[in-house]
Amino acid sequence: MPRKEDEGSSGFTGKRNKSFRELDAQRGKSKYHSRQDDPGQQRIERSASYEKYKKAADSLFSGGALPEGLAATFDPEGKRKELKVAMQKVTDAPDRKAWAERAVEYVAANELPDDAFFLDSLLDHPKDRIVDKALAKLELLAEEGRLVKGKAPRSLEQRLKSQEMTSLDSDVQARAKTLRLKLF
Repeated sequence: MPRKEDEGSSGFTGKRNKSFRELDAQRGKSKYHSRQDDPGQQRIERSASYEKYKKAADSLFSGGALPEGLAATFDPEGKRKELKVAMQKVTDAPDRKAWAERAVEYVAANELPDDAFFLDSLLDHPKDRIVDKALAKLELLAEEGRLVKGKAPRSLEQRLKSQEMTSLDSDVQARAKTLRLKLF
């Protein structure tokens, strides 16, 4: 039995059915709908205070300067900034000789940082005392679980192998091998 509306018509109404995606978008519940389509969100993201907030957060997480409010709380004496400048002075050395001298000055004046990349570079230092301190700090980071294979510098494995083969101190050789086997 034919439907009442189908009687006398060809079955084509000229009206197309909307897809579920289009229906969801009308209701504002589409999984394809983004914040960028929202004018209210765009207005917030263009505001000066939001830009200032984003800039402060980016600098905080990229290792830059702390925002004024946090600097007063976490680093009232400015030691963090001083250490960052001193580390940068070592890494920006123009040649290997200057780098070695600056590294000795840094280690004499400051405690070694928790930066695995900086410690990795110190493993290449010509003085055994510096290499020993850097290796000790790397071992400490590994014990605490803050130095894992995915986050360790790529060159660390090769520098540890180099210490195993070339170091004159058998204790440093054994420690480098143990750390390399633990990490890699």
